[in-house]
Amino acid sequence: MLPSCQGASYDAACFTRLSRSPLRTRTTTEVFRALGTVALLLLLPWVVYGSAVSLSYGLRDDYAILREAREEPGKILKVCGAMGRPLYGWLLDRTSRAAGDVRGLGGLRALAVAGLGMLALAVFLLLKAEGWSRGPALLLAAFLTVIPSAQVVASWGICWPQAVALLLSVSAFALARVGLRETPRGPRGWSLCVGAAVALAASMLIYQASGPFYAVLLAAVVVMRRYEDPRALARGLGGHLLVVVAGLGLAYVVTRMSFALGVFVPSPRMALEKHVVDKAVWFVSKVLPNALALNVLDDSDTAPSWGYWLMVGGTLALVIAGLVVEGRRAGRVAVGTWVLAIVGLLGLAYCASLLASERWPTYRTLFALTGVWSVFVFASVVKLGALWPSRGPHLALTLLAVFVAGSAVVARQQSLELFAWPQGRELALMRQGAAALEASRPSRVFVLTARQRDTSAHRRYLDEFGSISVDTEWVAKELFATAVRERFPQERDLSALYRFDAGPVAPDARGYDILVDMRQLRSASTRSIQQAR
Repeated sequence: MLPSCQGASYDAACFTRLSRSPLRTRTTTEVFRALGTVALLLLLPWVVYGSAVSLSYGLRDDYAILREAREEPGKILKVCGAMGRPLYGWLLDRTSRAAGDVRGLGGLRALAVAGLGMLALAVFLLLKAEGWSRGPALLLAAFLTVIPSAQVVASWGICWPQAVALLLSVSAFALARVGLRETPRGPRGWSLCVGAAVALAASMLIYQASGPFYAVLLAAVVVMRRYEDPRALARGLGGHLLVVVAGLGLAYVVTRMSFALGVFVPSPRMALEKHVVDKAVWFVSKVLPNALALNVLDDSDTAPSWGYWLMVGGTLALVIAGLVVEGRRAGRVAVGTWVLAIVGLLGLAYCASLLASERWPTYRTLFALTGVWSVFVFASVVKLGALWPSRGPHLALTLLAVFVAGSAVVARQQSLELFAWPQGRELALMRQGAAALEASRPSRVFVLTARQRDTSAHRRYLDEFGSISVDTEWVAKELFATAVRERFPQERDLSALYRFDAGPVAPDARGYDILVDMRQLRSASTRSIQQAR
């Protein structure tokens, strides 16, 4: 209670008593805590990825995208629209045109990093709204910005629209949770649910694998619910699932109409999976372990490390232990709910890729899947800590904090060592070749393309972590043209300066004037990274 003050006005002594009151102190503490939480979530991605953002490098498609945005307006939109991602194409076309060159790619990566910070804040607020304690909610939201999927989004310039797709998916959940509570009361609830479906459809039309991030928040709902009234939980989840089905259906209808009306020509990649059983086996054996490993990377060139399998086994053990604890607390209904939720939400989180005929288990398609599993792992640790009421919760929170901090350190290291530095070495070699050109006479240029085993990174995963960009002729051509354009920015006809060829086998020395040997990457020095800045 506030201390009383007599009279029409407050005197200095009364004001002093008010300023020192417990209520005012508590309110001030909460304000500073809230501001600290917001600052931490927004700034953490910048601390983790800021060094990579500031470096000058591109990755594979980046160079072609920059040229097409400048020289072939509309092409990016057509290509992305052909794959059911028209909003991705629109965003990428506009921003790539503004980026202009390789240094401008840092701006695209900055957009991704900012988006990840906003995603963390939005997830934290929704977790709190669903009953999560501040500590676990803060740590889970922060962790989602440093998982391997987030590392790809932050480190690959043209992936930045995926952050927008993730934010739209979270927005869809936020609208739906309010709308579903108000649906029986009037049209406002229905309009919010319709808005949620539209937001989810927009997320899918940016990047299909990002839309199901909605499942992460559904998992957060499940682990915090009491099970005295399972029907109420079923009704709540059922309403969310109807919103998800409506959003996915709307995105599918819009995509098919764009094909039927001739707006876009469908890509051969827009094919549905026909071998359901084989796809399920592939998912369990090739995809799911990468999500269960949380922050430990797989490797394309060797068998997964012992740490990878230790993390897979460790997270499985934690979730099983969480199931046991939940069963002791709330009975078989709780265990059954958890099991059904884990199976169903993992499938929902990867539904877009399960339905597609492609089988390419990249980390950029695993964001939602890893997020769902992270929810159950973090919730299990918290429930295990509750078994020891005096010190268990504090110990659980400490362990989670150490895990998230370690993951952030690993994410920063991998964004540099598996993205920025290897790609910077490739760019540096091309710039060295372009530096040998003479404006007075055309030169014959041959680029000896690299093999993936020539990577200077200590590990590689598919076309993402530690991969080689210049392993094909078309990337070599785009990257060399980018380097030449940097060297001769005022030259209108760059083709007059050189004749280009590339391949995996170098011709006779008399067949070229300039040889760019991309197989030097493994022995490239750190100095070449500095030259690429």
